[in-house]
Amino acid sequence: VAGSGGHTAELLQLLSAWTGMREAHIEAPGAGGRALFLSEGAPVGSKEALTLDLIGYLVGGSSAPSVARGAVQTKLAVAAGAVVGGPFTSEAVNISYRDSGMFGLSVSAANGAELGDVLKSSIGVIRGVGQGVTDEELQGAKNRLKLSVLNERSSVSGVLNSTATEALAGGAARSAGDVCAAIDALTAEDVVAVAKKVASSQPVLVTYGSAEDMPIQRELI
Repeated sequence: VAGSGGHTAELLQLLSAWTGMREAHIEAPGAGGRALFLSEGAPVGSKEALTLDLIGYLVGGSSAPSVARGAVQTKLAVAAGAVVGGPFTSEAVNISYRDSGMFGLSVSAANGAELGDVLKSSIGVIRGVGQGVTDEELQGAKNRLKLSVLNERSSVSGVLNSTATEALAGGAARSAGDVCAAIDALTAEDVVAVAKKVASSQPVLVTYGSAEDMPIQRELI
């Protein structure tokens, strides 16, 4: 499994409790809540998986969650910050397997009653990518993604991890330069096409903790 997003291990643990239904809620104590909204993704090493990583950087998903009123104001943070009053996080996640994957959103809210608003605003941001991106936005996202690739492969452990992931996927291991070249080759048309595919697929909604006023899955499609 390969994944991008700051809570990949936590997400996989949460998904392990998921029963396979389109919608599930896992009870937990506390006032806060967390939600996963995931659609069909792409296999490890594929062009589509790389495009999904790029979409994550277009909207603000990265190794650092998008937190409103923090130092970094991303599209996800700005959209959610406009509709909620308490602390929250929102990030795009891209989890790839050998033959498939999942892409979508991981959001949380300190006040579970605001969790639905964070999720709805974040879904709107992802869908907005399907309407088009500017050259400036695209190049900025490419630069951030390439920096992430270079940072990941700057250590021996990072190189070994990326090489093993690609080998398990049945493909040839690529150098950081090869991956960066593949990122540069992605076009706005590639991004829009993949974003539209994500928006048209049937999502899975998993909530954890307090999820008061959370819309049901079909209301978010």
